Amino acid sequence: MDALWTALIAAGAAVMASATTGWFTSQAAKTQARLSREAQLAQLRHAQTEQRYQQRRAAYAEFAKAAGVLHSRVGDMVAVAGDPDAFALLLDEARAERAVLLSAMHVAFLEGPADVGAAVRGLYETVNGFWSAARRFHEAVCSGDPARAEERRELMNGCRVEARRSRDVFVEAVQRSMAS
Repeated sequence: MDALWTALIAAGAAVMASATTGWFTSQAAKTQARLSREAQLAQLRHAQTEQRYQQRRAAYAEFAKAAGVLHSRVGDMVAVAGDPDAFALLLDEARAERAVLLSAMHVAFLEGPADVGAAVRGLYETVNGFWSAARRFHEAVCSGDPARAEERRELMNGCRVEARRSRDVFVEAVQRSMAS
C-alpha cells in the first residue's frame, strides 16, 4: 500500500508540476503577446506622428516657397513699372503664381495649429497687399503724375517691408510648432 501511496503522490506531484509549468508558460505567452502588441502600437503611433510631421512640413514649405516666388515676381513687376508690355507679361505670371499661393495657403492653414494659421493668413494678406500696391504703383507711373507715383512707391515699399516681416513671423510660428 505504501507503494501505491508513493505512486499516487508522485503522480499528483507530476500533474501539479505540469499544471504549474503550463500556467506559468501561459502567463509568459500572454505577457509576451501584450508587450508585442504594445510595441507594434508604439511603432504605428510613431509612424503616424512622423507622417503627420512630414505632411505639415511639406505644406508649410510649399506655402513659404509660393509666397517667396510671388514676392519675387512682384519685385520684378516693380522694376518694370511704367512699361505696359513688360508689366502686363509679369502681371500674367504673377496671377498664376498668386493662384498657387492661394491654394498653398489653404493647405497650410488647414494643417494648423492656430498660431501658424494666423501667420499663414498674415503672410498671404501682406504678399497680396504688396501685389496690389505694385499694380497701383504701375498705374501711377503710367499716369505721368510724379507726386502720385512717389506716394504709391512709398506705400508699395511699406507693403514690401510688411510682407518680409510677415514671412519672419510665419517662419517663427512654424519653427515653434514643428519643435513641439
